[in-house]
Amino acid sequence: MNKKDEKIYKIFSTRKGFAGTRDILAAGIHRRDIKRTRDEGRIIRVKRGLYRLAEIPLVSNQGFIDLARAVPGGVICLLSALSYYELTTFNPSIISMAICRGSRKPKVEYPPVEFYHFSKIQFEAGINEIKIKGNRIRIYSPEKTICDCFRYRNKLGLDMAKEGLSEYLKRKTRNLEKLLDYAEICRVKPLLQIWLNAMI
Repeated sequence: MNKKDEKIYKIFSTRKGFAGTRDILAAGIHRRDIKRTRDEGRIIRVKRGLYRLAEIPLVSNQGFIDLARAVPGGVICLLSALSYYELTTFNPSIISMAICRGSRKPKVEYPPVEFYHFSKIQFEAGINEIKIKGNRIRIYSPEKTICDCFRYRNKLGLDMAKEGLSEYLKRKTRNLEKLLDYAEICRVKPLLQIWLNAMI
């Protein structure tokens, strides 16, 4: 490894594997070296101005970490959250992220992501914060996620929402009051009650 590459690696290693163009340039690295390192596949461009070291040991849900860095105001939602809480057997290849309606859709190059615009009240309800390898990730609670899946049933399929609800109801930690509160916010309460009555 040459001196320039060592310098680049050092910048990334002191920032948990992520670095902005500004940080790299400030360390005296030239733009052409950033491009070369990227072309060689040693760094990955997450979005304009933000890179991740390609060889950092990938953890489960690495995409969540990348997105939390790229879109700090976003919230992991729908099938991605359902999968995280192990409420579905489906393993989504694209991450679902909610942003507040009216905000501009972020330009993210990596990982593959689909953005959903939630109204302010639906966007702000039920946000949990989890930590993955020291990174703070915003994700909707299991109850809010199930209600969102019912809300987006025409896009995701009703079976997904039903599977999530069915798995949730098996848990000792289930909280039907909380679930119905979020169903009210998500405007799916009558529908959710029908399925609750059928499953309980």
